[in-house]
Amino acid sequence: MMRFCLLGTLLTLSLTTFAQSYSSFSIPLALRENAHAVIRYQETEFYVKDAGEAVTRIKGAVTILDEKGEMYATLVIPYNKFTKINDFEAQLYDSKGDRVKRIKRSDMESFTANSGANVIDDSYVKAAVLKHQYYPYTVAYAYEYTTRNMMFYPNWKAYPYNAAGTAVEKNTFRVSVPAGLELRYHEQNLPSPVAKGQAGGRSTYTWEVKDLRPVQTESYAPALDLLLPRVLTGPAEFEVEKYKGKLSTWKDVGTFYRELNQGRQALPPALVSTLQEQTRSLNSPVGKAQKLYEYLQANTRYVSIQLGIGGWQSMRAEEVAVKGYGDCKALTNYMGAMLQAVGVKSYPALVRAGEDEDDIRTEFPSFQFNHVILCLPAGQDTLWLECTSQNNAFGYLGSFTSDRHVVLITEDGGYLVKTPQYQPLDNLQHRQALVKLAENGEATIQMKTKYTGLQQDERAGVLHHLGADDQKKWIQKSLSLPSAEVQQFVLKENRDRIPSVEESLSLFVRNACNRSGTRIFLNPNLLNQATSVPLAGSVRKNDFVLAQHYTDLDSIAFEIPANYAIEHLPEATKVLSRYGSYEASVQVTGTTLTYVRRVVMHKGRYPAAEYPAWVEFNKKVLRADKNQIVLVQK
Repeated sequence: MMRFCLLGTLLTLSLTTFAQSYSSFSIPLALRENAHAVIRYQETEFYVKDAGEAVTRIKGAVTILDEKGEMYATLVIPYNKFTKINDFEAQLYDSKGDRVKRIKRSDMESFTANSGANVIDDSYVKAAVLKHQYYPYTVAYAYEYTTRNMMFYPNWKAYPYNAAGTAVEKNTFRVSVPAGLELRYHEQNLPSPVAKGQAGGRSTYTWEVKDLRPVQTESYAPALDLLLPRVLTGPAEFEVEKYKGKLSTWKDVGTFYRELNQGRQALPPALVSTLQEQTRSLNSPVGKAQKLYEYLQANTRYVSIQLGIGGWQSMRAEEVAVKGYGDCKALTNYMGAMLQAVGVKSYPALVRAGEDEDDIRTEFPSFQFNHVILCLPAGQDTLWLECTSQNNAFGYLGSFTSDRHVVLITEDGGYLVKTPQYQPLDNLQHRQALVKLAENGEATIQMKTKYTGLQQDERAGVLHHLGADDQKKWIQKSLSLPSAEVQQFVLKENRDRIPSVEESLSLFVRNACNRSGTRIFLNPNLLNQATSVPLAGSVRKNDFVLAQHYTDLDSIAFEIPANYAIEHLPEATKVLSRYGSYEASVQVTGTTLTYVRRVVMHKGRYPAAEYPAWVEFNKKVLRADKNQIVLVQK
């Protein structure tokens, strides 16, 4: 859906006048090529009244060329305690530019933004859908809202949503601030810098782009958010409810968060006594922390709380102790309070969490976070705790919050630090299998695989959230052997600092190899083959990103039929590169063949000029993984 959230505009325009021509035939052919939608124009202005209030007006029009551009046909405006929608109007035009439909604010539907049973939220959205049965068609819109949460200023994107397949005829962003208030901004990949002005005792800042052709995505490219033109803005000083803050440095960010959450760590005296008694025999801070982390997991659950300023201000620790639930702030605060009760120091840390989330922009201090975790500082032995999970191993963050910058909230304000990055051997898949091969091509397989670190995350989720029948179905679907049948399986979890899941499988495979006359053709890499090569393309424009360090180690022993002999074995293969390494070989002991494969990959962002070398590395791996053993009947 199209979300116009803090894209800000205060243009003195009539909400009932659309003076543009919306014939789709007037769009330049260069912009239509490879496009699913064309932004005809968008004008966005963020008008700051004072440190505690701003007005946003937005107007624009988008022509939708085909079904892949239909996300622009749904207009969604969020609102809550801090945001009031003042006016709205939208109109639908056919390909010739004739108006088909018009809706006003009173025609829009309101929905709660509550997304599930574990959410307590007072946020809502107003939504309108303007779809037409014939392409192309145009949606024009104009609306206004007032916000009184000035912690956040707009994040303007030259391409709305940074969506591939969108062209832009014209997009303008203007910010107006009164004298005495400073606007902070960060420009990214813009064709021209800001135009500054003065008018009526106010400062204005204007950015504009024109005639932007559709963006074409490339495999392994960085997120479009990092590549396309955009502007981040923020205040130097702000107010929200009765709270005031500064926002020029990361220290300021930490200072405001700390002051917002001061005095919220008091625990019930009876609980303090219990915690002290439970940890009395433990001498190390780490031992005490682990004991209390296990207590937290056993006695609380996560509930997202987004009531008013509750998106940033924690519940009190004593409330969590009584109710047994809290959001990330509350559970982190509660864990910190329990540690404090037994003499262990800890600090909350603001983080942008999510497997697919990019790191924050460290050069632009602002509230770029959606989550809070806890840090126990101890130099190289520093611990990080995910306090919302009832299943995480003590000290393990996983892909949700590892390897990214966070702001540590200390007595002296905020400090920018980074969470641990899991190395290739931390993220291990170690498989050992025994394959008993029959003359008819069938096989039975006994297999044990140990998954550690980030490679165990998915299976740990399966173990904790699916019943036995669904676990079996998931394992069956995950196998690369289409003719394999799972006869027995066991999943076992080890909650070490780098956690692991051990998977034991008994498989029956109908077509483990190919037979031709007196010969059997066997691919020894039954279970972990590379199946494709990255697209080479003509000229690479962007860097390419490898998202994860990992190591795969496979050792597969084959017991061949007694009346067959080895006719051909593939040669040992070794492929080395800066992106990773590959080794594979086959060893013979009597009637047993043992295939050993080791792959190590290195996370990183690599220059576009090296992409052909990355493709070539993958081609070599693919060829090696297709090597076959040939057996011949004696």
